[in-house]
Amino acid sequence: MKQASLSIVEDTINHKFLMIRHHRGINEGYVNFPGGKKEAGEDMLECVKRETFEETGITIHNPQQVGYIEFPGVDFFVYVYKSTSFSGEIKAKEDEVDVFWQDADNVPYDKMREADKDFLPLILSGQYVQRRYFYNSNFQIEKIEDIKDI
Repeated sequence: MKQASLSIVEDTINHKFLMIRHHRGINEGYVNFPGGKKEAGEDMLECVKRETFEETGITIHNPQQVGYIEFPGVDFFVYVYKSTSFSGEIKAKEDEVDVFWQDADNVPYDKMREADKDFLPLILSGQYVQRRYFYNSNFQIEKIEDIKDI
């Protein structure tokens, strides 16, 4: 089982979100929030803090879990966190991502993967989301399930 974090960092004063654009891998060209795979020996809070810092240069201080997303076909399980307290200056992990502050009223859903377009608007509106996404062989979403109990 592969576990990962997704980190939504909100600048509540300037009404912006910290976002990334991927340069490589399965998400090349897509826009999303920072995050990545959990390493052996770390818990999810350590993972979300480390991944956010590694990809963006930003240190988050108050991550709260706001969602849980499963991709059972690829054995991938993502814990979604949101932070409104942070420090540091943007410094992208340039070989992997571009980092930028995005106006919160203009989140670029048209540059995101299908699942992100589905669950992120709900999370950003304040809902706690637990969903499971099933893909077909062409990496298109075939079915979406709300997870009732974990």
